[in-house]
Formats: sequence, structure tokens, C-alpha cells
Amino acid sequence: MNTYYPIYLELRDQPCIVVGGGKLAEEKVVGLLAVYAKVTLISEKITSHLKQLVEENQVTYIPRPYQHGDLTDAFMVICATDNAEINQQVWDEASAAHKLVNVVDDIPHCNFIAPAIIRNGDLTVAISTSGRAPALAVRLKERWQKELGHEYGDFLELARHLREPLAQHIPDFATRKKLWYEIVDSGILDVLAQGDEERALEIISEKVGFEFQPRVKA
Repeated sequence: MNTYYPIYLELRDQPCIVVGGGKLAEEKVVGLLAVYAKVTLISEKITSHLKQLVEENQVTYIPRPYQHGDLTDAFMVICATDNAEINQQVWDEASAAHKLVNVVDDIPHCNFIAPAIIRNGDLTVAISTSGRAPALAVRLKERWQKELGHEYGDFLELARHLREPLAQHIPDFATRKKLWYEIVDSGILDVLAQGDEERALEIISEKVGFEFQPRVKA
């Protein structure tokens, strides 16, 4: 049985290399750019979307096949080719250098796996089947995406503004922790789902004992 340690990585400005230029590589590049990684793409041929990203200077492009030594400066490596020999070479170099490496759809040549991801504002939900059935992870993502509406992202935006004033008004951690649970359990998500932010602010103010106004109203 494979056991994986779930973790969220900070990839902002981290050098990440994607080997391959097809649709799978495109998907991986787009995902890395979404978290502000510094992406280098290595492949003879690339999709039209990848060409656009290169032309927009969002991606550094090396227009040739992978060569040993290409991974020297990489923090993370993703290999998305259908060439078993290249896949093996990428794995050998990256794993020998103790880098994070994922050869797509080849579990024995991965020291991390990429989950199906739901993003809603600052809410991120990662779904993994430990590589056993990625299609199931996708179906679960589709189901939960419908259930996790905009109200979750809206609540986290309010929470972002609340943390500092709450700490100032209530320095005791145990008390703040209790209040956070009370806010989450107050029905505020249902209120935000209906688009009633004003009522949501009233709920928070009632719970914390001071007027909470995260935005200056016109």
C-alpha cells in the first residue's frame, strides 16, 4: 500500500521544469503558473496554447528534447511525455538529485502525486486516490465543486480581514479559537450563499463583540 503525506507547497518564484509539450504538459504548466511558479518548458513541439504562453513570456522555452543536466536548477520536475526512455532518464536524474519529480501516469517514477484540486477563493481542496484511480478523484471533484459554492470563498475573504482585529481585541488564543468555531457554525455560510454580506457582517460583529467592517462602503 502506498502512503502519501498530504502537503501544500509554496511554489511562488520556485524554478519548476515541465518536460513535454502536449495537452498533459499544457495542463501542468497552467497549474504551475496559477501558483506563480517560474516555469521552464522542454520539448521539441508544443501546443498552440503553450506557444501563446511562451510568446507572452510567462514560460521559458527550450525547444529541444530533454538532455541530462537540464534539471540542475529545478525545485520541481514534471515529465509529461509518451517516450518511456525520456521518462526514465528524467526520473533517474531528478530522483538522484533528491528533487520533487512526477512522471505523469507512472506511479513508480513519482515521489509525489498531483491531486484533483478544487479552488474557490482561498479555499483549496485536494482529492487523491493515491494514484489508484485518478478518474474517481475527478468525479469527486466534480461532485464537491457543485456543493462548495461561492460562499466558502466569500467567507474566507471576510476571515482574512477579521484575523488581525480579532487578535487585537481578544488576545487570548483559546477564546479566539472558540469564537471562530461559533462564527463558522452560525449559519453565516448560508447567509453568504444568499448574497447577504451585510447580515454576515452583523453575525460576525455579534459573535466577536465589536463592529466588524472589512470594507469602506461608498
